[in-house]
Amino acid sequence: MALKRGPRSQPSGLDPLARAKAIALRQLAARMRTEAQLRARLAKDGLEGEADAVVAWLAALGYLDDGAYARARARGLVARGAGPRLVERRLVSEGIDAAAARAAAAEALAGEVGEGGRAAELAQCRALAARRARGIPLEDLDDRGRRRLARFLLGRGFAGSVVSRVLGIHADG
Repeated sequence: MALKRGPRSQPSGLDPLARAKAIALRQLAARMRTEAQLRARLAKDGLEGEADAVVAWLAALGYLDDGAYARARARGLVARGAGPRLVERRLVSEGIDAAAARAAAAEALAGEVGEGGRAAELAQCRALAARRARGIPLEDLDDRGRRRLARFLLGRGFAGSVVSRVLGIHADG
């Protein structure tokens, strides 16, 4: 009968730094990660003392790059219909700096739509609204349908002003 080892049990013969490097490499082999995600994973195994050395080692090898992670993740989210605010929130929650998250979201949106700034967000929102309306022209939606679509688009991270412009909803005042 084999003994079960918990996630924090240390294999015999490995010093903490070697163990931390092995864990980090396994994590990166599965998918890209941010520095914050790797630090959290190492802390889970009680290896927070080795985190600085491991992060520096991985960065020197080119295996850890938060900027590249942010750009790739933002492109993936935008391709699936996420608006810039949702992309920013997700990236920040994954350990990316707010300014870098904002820049990655803007770059991904511009790359997806082929335009920049507010025009890119407007084009992405319009395309998602048309897909969600399933062939019904947006002008033909009733009030209930517009409200539902507006809630959906706002939840996907588009600005209220962009949603109202796409759906033809204009607030007074």
